[in-house]
Amino acid sequence: MGRPPNERVTREVAQEICLRTGSKALLVGSISRLGSQYMVGLQAVNGGNGDTLAKEQGEASSKEEVVKALGKVASRLRTKLGESLASVQKFNVPIEATTSSLEALKTFSMGVTTLREKGDAEAIPFLRRAIEQDPNFAVAYAILGVSYANLGQPSLSAVNLRKAYELRERVSEKERLRISAYYYGLVTGELEKEAQTYQLWIQSYPQDPIPHGNLGANFSALGQYDKSLVETQEAKRLEPNSGTVLHIPGFQLT
Repeated sequence: MGRPPNERVTREVAQEICLRTGSKALLVGSISRLGSQYMVGLQAVNGGNGDTLAKEQGEASSKEEVVKALGKVASRLRTKLGESLASVQKFNVPIEATTSSLEALKTFSMGVTTLREKGDAEAIPFLRRAIEQDPNFAVAYAILGVSYANLGQPSLSAVNLRKAYELRERVSEKERLRISAYYYGLVTGELEKEAQTYQLWIQSYPQDPIPHGNLGANFSALGQYDKSLVETQEAKRLEPNSGTVLHIPGFQLT
């Protein structure tokens, strides 16, 4: 997020965390003194748009009674949320993305969602806009590069994937693995290195279907069909409803 590690988690920061993690809601607490009594409040806030989902408050007759009052308030809030949270549309950041710009993150998320629903051509304007908002947005360059490859524009693909690769030390481990695999597969053509990168990805994140599916396509390109079948089946097991595979063999975003 580009913030100091000791920065306090205010409501604004908490909501940004919700947006980045795809969390449904955040819980805001308050306590105030009224003479000898205390007023305790809890508020559940939609992590996507900041709307209040539910709120409750209660009184404590003394400092010693605050925790007890908080328990009662929390129970009533949970009852309300049992209905409210079920109707909250989850704001989902599709893939891990390091950027200090919340606006770039939102634009990027829209781009990947558009890619899944409508395809590469429709997604490219969002991805390009995200890069304008954060010129160091490494994984946005990577996804843009793959989209250009899918549309038969290898030069533009290589330019963006090289930029992503140059910025790979700025990102998380998962993003770095993703960027490196795409770079080896589409820019340098080093299929063995691509396969090794997906294997490292699987070791670090065994429940992620993406590297399994892409490694399956990679093994197929290498003529290792038995291994390809194993990895493809594992990807399907981890995410049975996934059908979003990019047109370039070996590259998948879901």
